[in-house]
Amino acid sequence: MSHFFRAEQLVMRFGGLTAVNDFSISMEPGELVGLIGPNGAGKTTVFNMITGAISATSGRVVWLGEEITQFPLHVIASRGIARTFQNIRLFTDLTALDNVMVSFHHKLRANFWDAMFGLPAYRREERRIKEESLELLQEMGLAHMAMEKAGALPYGKQRRLEIARALATKPRLLLLDEPAAGMNPQETLELVGLVRELRDKYALTILLIEHDMKFVMRLCERIKVLDYGYTIAEGTPAEIQNNPEVIKAYLGSQTHA
Repeated sequence: MSHFFRAEQLVMRFGGLTAVNDFSISMEPGELVGLIGPNGAGKTTVFNMITGAISATSGRVVWLGEEITQFPLHVIASRGIARTFQNIRLFTDLTALDNVMVSFHHKLRANFWDAMFGLPAYRREERRIKEESLELLQEMGLAHMAMEKAGALPYGKQRRLEIARALATKPRLLLLDEPAAGMNPQETLELVGLVRELRDKYALTILLIEHDMKFVMRLCERIKVLDYGYTIAEGTPAEIQNNPEVIKAYLGSQTHA
C-alpha cells in the first residue's frame, strides 16, 4: 500500500549502542501525530534519520512514492520536508524578519547576476519574500516584533519564530521537535490552536515530539511511544493514556491519575 509518508524498519546504531530499533510509521495527508517517550528514547534520532541529518544504519524512508533514505538534508528539505529543533537554531543577531527571509532565499527565482547588480527581477523577488515573511510573522503573532533581534525575543516567541522559518520553506510534512518547550501554560494552550490552524491553512501533515503530555493529548490524533529505541505502543490519546506499558515507561502512575 502506498502512503503519503512512511518510514520502514529504521535502525540507528552508534558504535555498540542501538539508539533506534525497527522504527516504522506511516502518515497520510493532514494527519497530526505525536512521538513521545522518556529522555533518550530515540525520538530526535528518528527526526534526524527522516530529515537526512544522519544516515540510518538500515531501513528506509519513502516520501510521495520516492525513497529518500540516503538523500542529504538540503535535498530532503527541497522535497517538502521541514523541521524545527529541540535546541533553537535562529540567527540570534538578525531580526525576526531577516530570520524568516533567509529561509525563503533557497527558492529565489532570480539568478546570480540579477542579485549582483540589483536588477528589477531580484528587487521584485526581495519585495515578495519580505511580504510573505511578514505574513508568516503575522500568522505566528510576531508581526509587532519583526524588527527585534531574534536573540532578544522571549523563549516562547523564539519557538514560534523557528516554526515560521520552517514554514518559509513551503513544506508539506512538518516535523516539530518539542515546540512547547519553555512555554508557560497559557502559551502552550495557545500553541495547540495555532498548530491546528497552521495544519489546516497550509495543508500540512505534522509529526511532533513533545514532553508536555497535556499538549500532546489535546493536539494529536494519534500517538506513537518509544522507549529505549523500541516502539512500545501506538494509538489514540485515550488508548495511550490507558496503556499499562506507557504508564510504566513514561507517564507514571501519578501523571496518569
